[in-house]
Amino acid sequence: MAAGKDVILQKVFREAPLFRALTTEQTARVQRGSRHMHLTENEPLFSAQDPAERFYFVLKGRIKLYHLSLNGAEKVLEIVGPGEHIALAVMFMEHQNYPVSAAGLSESDLLAFDNRIFLAILRESPETCFRMMADMSRRLRGQMSEIRNLSLQSAPVRLTRYLLANKAGCSHPSTPCEAVVRLDASKQVIASRLSIQPETFSRILAKLSSQKLIEVKGRVIHLLDVNALHAFAEEEQKPDKG
Repeated sequence: MAAGKDVILQKVFREAPLFRALTTEQTARVQRGSRHMHLTENEPLFSAQDPAERFYFVLKGRIKLYHLSLNGAEKVLEIVGPGEHIALAVMFMEHQNYPVSAAGLSESDLLAFDNRIFLAILRESPETCFRMMADMSRRLRGQMSEIRNLSLQSAPVRLTRYLLANKAGCSHPSTPCEAVVRLDASKQVIASRLSIQPETFSRILAKLSSQKLIEVKGRVIHLLDVNALHAFAEEEQKPDKG
């Protein structure tokens, strides 16, 4: 298992932008403080307000970041996949507690890294610190853009654009063509992620199906005409659509 972990660590530190800024000596220190974790589906990774002693790098699977309302309703804030990190920014907060909860959406493998070791390295190396800040800034810009879209776009537009952004196939977008979206989470989780009520989510899928734009088969959604879906999103986005 130790040999397998070493191979995984070498690949991650070679390929992930977050770690490429580290020197050989810094890499060795971070690796010594790391550990491999496996989560089953729905297994918690951490809960909101737990002490934030580690950040995580996803190797395989999907992790949901979520918030529970006072009445126990779950709001999915983000779905994190392979090659992405979790809770990195928390180590820079004044009160180092996780602000949200995290759990496996599926069988998942992660690497956990000790915040204290990483902070010590950043204090010693301004260059490494600035490179990490650049990585965090890129991620923040993406999240701000997503928040803006969620607040300005209607539910049909949000769902349609989600499908278009996650499609596979359709190598010739200039002509009518079919593509496939394989949902990496339940429809309820995707609806929560897009800030759409589950009933509304189902109604939009039914509307798109009735217009022969999509065909739903469980977690697989066939986009029957990608260009027509683009046109649908543009029409729904017009001001007179509300």
